[in-house]
Amino acid sequence: MTIQEQDTAGLTASDVEMETSGGAFRALYQHWEAHQWSIYDIDFTEDKQSFDALSPERKEGFIWMFGHRFHAEFGVATLLAPFLLHAPSYDMQLLIATQVADEHRHLECVLRIYDEVFGIRGIENVKKVADAHIDLVGETLFTALDEEMTKLVTDGSPERYLRSVVGYHLLGEGVVARCAQHLAADVYDEYGSFPGLKLGQKLVSRDEARHIGIGVTYVRQQIASDPERNKPIVEGVLNEFADLAADLLGRAVAADMHDQVRAGYNVEPVEFYNEAVRLLQIRMRSVGFLTDDD
Repeated sequence: MTIQEQDTAGLTASDVEMETSGGAFRALYQHWEAHQWSIYDIDFTEDKQSFDALSPERKEGFIWMFGHRFHAEFGVATLLAPFLLHAPSYDMQLLIATQVADEHRHLECVLRIYDEVFGIRGIENVKKVADAHIDLVGETLFTALDEEMTKLVTDGSPERYLRSVVGYHLLGEGVVARCAQHLAADVYDEYGSFPGLKLGQKLVSRDEARHIGIGVTYVRQQIASDPERNKPIVEGVLNEFADLAADLLGRAVAADMHDQVRAGYNVEPVEFYNEAVRLLQIRMRSVGFLTDDD
């Protein structure tokens, strides 16, 4: 049975459990071994037909949406290198190594979509199109994440490593990427038949559930080992992100991005923000900063 014949539904209950509760590092590695997939087993023929049938405005919305996807995957392909270099244990090093492989596969999947669905071939051409579609909010968010993560290149201290894991695994993947994936799934169903895009997103989301689980497990371990030192570090990063998200919503409204966000995700900017806040609260529960009653 090829990947295309498998169920294309969303994350399973065990995937959701993994990203909210983490797990033993060895179990996360075993999950990686058991869930390998190939981008070449996904068929985008029907997706191409559906895309070609869209109005010019909807096509532009799709390309804008995938510009975010490209920038995210292209950036992380290099941002993870210092996570591997400064990994504090063999177990963490092993899991980051699997994540580096995952992220390059995700980038290759995005490049196939640009080629076979949008008709844009070659990473340099894709980058030009994605750069042309970057908006103020996306640029500000990616710049903030990049600046925070690149500090790990020269500072491999335990404090910086913890900040970076919170910033990337819990917020970059656990809030920003997951928010876009949740909203994009509804767009695929509403605008046509996109089985390849939906399946690719499902497989990427499953990988990212494991990545989020890596972050949850590591952060919990660090808080448990030294709560007095590490809990304020984690809380500080989460609060900084919450402030940034509120600021970006204001910028999106001020820049009148309503049509752009609707064309890409079929929601208003405030709905995107609300989904991000909901996911942020889930991540905060995952590492013990909120209870189920909060």
